[in-house]
Amino acid sequence: MTPWARGARAEGPAGASAEASGSAPVGVSDGVAAGVPASVSDRVPAGVPVGVPVGARIDAVEAALGDPRDPANPVGWAAVLAADEQRVLPPAGVALYDRLGLNAEFVPASLGGRLCGTDELGPVLRALFRRDAALGVGSALTSFMAATAVWAFGDDTQRARTAEVLLAGGRATIAYHRFAHGNEFVSDELRARRTPDGFLLDGRKRAVHNAQDARLVVAFARTGEGDEGYEGDEAEESGGGHSLFLLDRAALTGPRVRRGETRRAAGMRGLRVGSLEFTERPLPRTALLGSWGDGVRHSLSVFPLIHAAVPSMVIGVSDTALRTAALYATEQRPFSRPLPQVSYARTAVAGAFADLLLADALARTAARALHLLPGGSPVLAAAAKYLVPAGVEENLNALSVILGGAFHARDGAYAILQKHVRDFPTVTFGHVGNVVCQTVMAQHLGWIGSGRWTGEAPPPAVLFRPGPVLPPLDPAVFTAADGRDGLCVLLAEAPGELRLAGADPVLRTLRAQLGLLAAETVRLQEACDGLGRFGAGPYPSRVFPLTDRYALLLAAAAGFGVWRESPPDARAADPGWLAVALHRILRRLGRAAPPLPPGVEAALCEEVLRRAAEARSYDLDDRVLAG
Repeated sequence: MTPWARGARAEGPAGASAEASGSAPVGVSDGVAAGVPASVSDRVPAGVPVGVPVGARIDAVEAALGDPRDPANPVGWAAVLAADEQRVLPPAGVALYDRLGLNAEFVPASLGGRLCGTDELGPVLRALFRRDAALGVGSALTSFMAATAVWAFGDDTQRARTAEVLLAGGRATIAYHRFAHGNEFVSDELRARRTPDGFLLDGRKRAVHNAQDARLVVAFARTGEGDEGYEGDEAEESGGGHSLFLLDRAALTGPRVRRGETRRAAGMRGLRVGSLEFTERPLPRTALLGSWGDGVRHSLSVFPLIHAAVPSMVIGVSDTALRTAALYATEQRPFSRPLPQVSYARTAVAGAFADLLLADALARTAARALHLLPGGSPVLAAAAKYLVPAGVEENLNALSVILGGAFHARDGAYAILQKHVRDFPTVTFGHVGNVVCQTVMAQHLGWIGSGRWTGEAPPPAVLFRPGPVLPPLDPAVFTAADGRDGLCVLLAEAPGELRLAGADPVLRTLRAQLGLLAAETVRLQEACDGLGRFGAGPYPSRVFPLTDRYALLLAAAAGFGVWRESPPDARAADPGWLAVALHRILRRLGRAAPPLPPGVEAALCEEVLRRAAEARSYDLDDRVLAG
């Protein structure tokens, strides 16, 4: 995996520590990797130059998107909804994405892009998801997921070629391998076999995002017998389960390749979905991405980066839902009393806001852990990917009730909420994505059950603070997970935090909540006792429910850490949001939560209304938006 440095030179020249597969980390050298063609850095779009701080990049995207409520805005709500009715992505949105060169956000700085710290990627692309989830998925997310495998396991030529395509505005996509119980995107499969000159690729994938437009395709192909995609050791012993291939335009054309007719996705209607069919298509040896037979192992090992980045992006969907509900409640006056005085609306709005802030805290912590806590980063990233989308979807439904009949409108100021509700299940892989995350977490439960975590040091404070320079991403982060998440220790010690002292009712509630959560870590340890090292499979039937509890405790710890490390004058330093968030976590754990102090939910509602009126974001940054 390429180590991404933030304003620092990587140790040694590019290619100095080649992996056994033949790939080498690319060192950072004044922003351009050694050995990378000059054309890569020359083709960085001018919309947002390389080297601009992340805050300025976020502001540039927001300013370019403009006021979503302006009917004349070509990427406003009216245009987004009109494009959805036509089952296309908003054309002006796609053009804007390319003009800003947003592909560069997930191209490493060592290859001419802007990606340095992984905690920057989600917040920059969050603006797209705030405007239109389909635009975020169709333009950015699919290419990002495909490119990640190339940065991790490609050789220098493959990395340079992928960077060149993306920085020129091209798209990449993935033809996934087949999962049991999967949807159409992970059904069917490709097969590959060796030849003296390379490989022969055969088979069909009926549903591939951007199949017609992608200039690069990362394809999984079965190269062995037996495994369904997660039996890595067995696959290796049998001669390989799946392999990864990087297919360029030459490999995607010719008489032995058929690209099926493009259709629109059923839920997220603007996505272009096509099929790819290969009939003994010859591939050169250079098409192999990583090691033969290690495709599944490779994909699993880069999941921490994807799992940490995606939740941060999709928080934008929850932001729009909360803003829409707040504006409807104030502009249309559906209630006889102000919103904070209406029980259901107050609980739904305050809860959604607290959940969003907690989701941002967990996503930020997971992304920074890739650099600061590499051993525990896979489980933190899996917890974020497991909990955040589920929380977003839950709150989309809860907030839709506030709109009443207006929720069913197909146009107008509030119709965007219905589109977000319909689009959101396509953003993640649902059942398959959840099982992957639960499997990652299950593999670490043995460490919890052993009790050895109680002797660990709590995580560094910098883990929870935005902005400080992060060390380069170590390639070993994706293969050397040790289960030490660090956050369980933090939660166990939280009740003694000095900032909780005092007679303030909210702080007293927080102390009681954190005491219950600290006790819950002990219960989790007892429940995990005897699972063995990292809960190695086959898993007992009790393991997967334990992953729910584990993920909720990690989220609580991340929220506490962000609150504790926030400057006193920051909005995130207000204990009210954390008290509401922890109240909801205790309820989800099935525990009796202390009653919230009077006025806490109402105060959060007032904050939601203030941010809506002032066009400020609902995340931890409290950033000024375009509208």
